[in-house]
Amino acid sequence: MRYRVSSAVSHISEEFLESYSALPADEHLRADHRFRFRAFSEADVKGDLLRWEEDSTFFQSDEINDYAGGVHRKFAPLGGAARTFAERFVGSRVTREIVDAEEFRIGCHQIRITAADERPGLPAPEGFHQDGFDYVAVTCVATENVSGGISLVRENTPDGEHLVERTMPAGETLFLADREVQHYVSPITPKVPGLAAHRDVFVITFSLGETAR
Repeated sequence: MRYRVSSAVSHISEEFLESYSALPADEHLRADHRFRFRAFSEADVKGDLLRWEEDSTFFQSDEINDYAGGVHRKFAPLGGAARTFAERFVGSRVTREIVDAEEFRIGCHQIRITAADERPGLPAPEGFHQDGFDYVAVTCVATENVSGGISLVRENTPDGEHLVERTMPAGETLFLADREVQHYVSPITPKVPGLAAHRDVFVITFSLGETAR
């Protein structure tokens, strides 16, 4: 499997949707980039047990992420509604079928990208990329007044064949075999000028056989 599309609609609660409005700004963007709001937590999964880390730091090498890699990034932890979504998602039949492992570590990113007339939002400012994990699951949770935000997946070469090009509807999940493909999301702008726009996603990374020390 290089990619798979599925649905996470049944895992999304009203409380979870509302929690996006309370996300703090991502302080690790460049000075002129103020379009991302974010929370992050990690957990270890062993069989049916999921244990959240109390304090999580996100790190990617600058070889993987030349935009914000090479530094240990701290974010606000996930709230209760986001953790509940992640627990339901990770425990689902589809996820377990794809991951096919009894022990793994997850990193959960709750992200809102905003846009205004004079400022597009960049879901993937680093361009086509990999995240450095075994699997990545990207769920589009909600959008408001958004134009753009097209999800693209290509083979793992700079001129690789495009495998996916789609605008994800709310509730859809795109699973990726992260070591086999590269992915990207195009900028978003307001569909109706003068009104705010945002795109809410939840990203879960999976590291197989890896758990906390």
